Amino acid sequence: MTISKSSQLSEQVLNGEKVRLTFHYNNREITKFVNSVFTKILAKTDMLYLQGPIENVTRELIINAVKANSKRIYFKTKNLDISNPDQYETGMVSFKDFMIDQMELIPEALKENGYKVEVNLSKDNDGFIILIRNNAGLLPFEEERIKMRLTKAREYTDFSDIYMDIADDVEGEGLGIPLTMLFLRNSGIGDSSFRIASNGDITQSSFKIPLKTRTAELENAIKEKLVNEITELPTFPEHIIELQAMCRNRDVPLPRIASKISLDPALSASVLKLSNSALFMSPKKSETITDALKIIGLKNLNAILVASTTRKIMDERFSSFRDIWAHCNKCAFYTRLLAQKTGLSKISDSVFLSGLLHDLGKIVLLSANADLTRQIEDITVNRQMRTSTALEEVSMGISHSTLGRMIAERWNFPEFIVEGIAYHHSPLNPEIKNNDVVFITYIANNMCLIEENKFDFLFMEDEVLGRYGLEKREYFESLHENFKKQYEENPEEINLH
Repeated sequence: MTISKSSQLSEQVLNGEKVRLTFHYNNREITKFVNSVFTKILAKTDMLYLQGPIENVTRELIINAVKANSKRIYFKTKNLDISNPDQYETGMVSFKDFMIDQMELIPEALKENGYKVEVNLSKDNDGFIILIRNNAGLLPFEEERIKMRLTKAREYTDFSDIYMDIADDVEGEGLGIPLTMLFLRNSGIGDSSFRIASNGDITQSSFKIPLKTRTAELENAIKEKLVNEITELPTFPEHIIELQAMCRNRDVPLPRIASKISLDPALSASVLKLSNSALFMSPKKSETITDALKIIGLKNLNAILVASTTRKIMDERFSSFRDIWAHCNKCAFYTRLLAQKTGLSKISDSVFLSGLLHDLGKIVLLSANADLTRQIEDITVNRQMRTSTALEEVSMGISHSTLGRMIAERWNFPEFIVEGIAYHHSPLNPEIKNNDVVFITYIANNMCLIEENKFDFLFMEDEVLGRYGLEKREYFESLHENFKKQYEENPEEINLH
């Protein structure tokens, strides 16, 4: 029903009608619904690349509107005069604690006191206008503070400047306006249309998404460095490429393939290890490469070739990131279980490789600028962003998903792996051909992120969950818990490196 409603509203906006969404408090269901409307509008106008920036800018503006309304409730309960500068400063000292401690009571209090927020969407000849309105007017000193933040925000050139320089966080808004301006400016939308205005009773923030944004150039020095890193990566070794070709040729006898494998001690060990793992439950231990190949098959051999060679090149080129590989191992394990659980066993090998390699780009990102990458991750978690991708793009000029895709294309990976890597955070891209591989990689990755306290079920795309009957949180969490238990019992099953 929600999906149908968001489709209807997006069509109304595209047809030139004005749409208004009204609510008292921004819970995650409302946030998801608003994002769903934006996603459909952008997808139908070939601007889905703006999804991340639009989502995050809108979220910042809605949070500020709800916070402004909540501030009036708070001052009323404390018997403080919000228009008195001295009492305002006194009250703001504990306002942030109020927003956290009274989170469950605030929605009802806002409703009882008539405070609301409106999200207004409209379209003109030049683009889409997004206007966020709340019924609490700005006080003179609030207005002055916002003007100062806007002026300061226009001076920042990159995310590190913002992260290190923000000191005024009394209201928990120190990052809000600078982040908003950075998203608008670096996404190609531009910050010239951004406005915050108040008439004493109503406050509204607005910006415009032009139908034609400026083309993003290689302006960012970090991006140039990252792209160069990918360009300079070595290709797969010749003997690995030959083995992959032999795997695709059914006329090549196993002893010949085994003989080729035996020339690489590390690869031989990986093949034997996999054939003797609990995954295959062989009645007797494999002692020769030929016996091992009979058990694991050529598809699994190709998986070993891709996985082990990728890891070797990345570890030699960049410093080793054990936490990323551990995350990828678990993600791959979950993808295989998901494929089997959803009746898609025929693609279990494909989703396994997609899950195993989905975060290749993050290794390059961390190698280029570990401090900035961790700052981005901190803000993503603290501000409850669904993914770090949009913040990576506006801060570095490129996301880890895009970097991963570039690596996969350089090494001529199959299309399903390229798509699994490129879209593991944005599975609804209309260009995707291998939907099930991408969707299952997306779900498995988010299961892992939930375990790491970096994601929440409520951020999941309904259309992806619905494809596999995973819409109900209780069922999803039960399945996830079952996968966790299986992984803890057999963590070595997919450790091919």
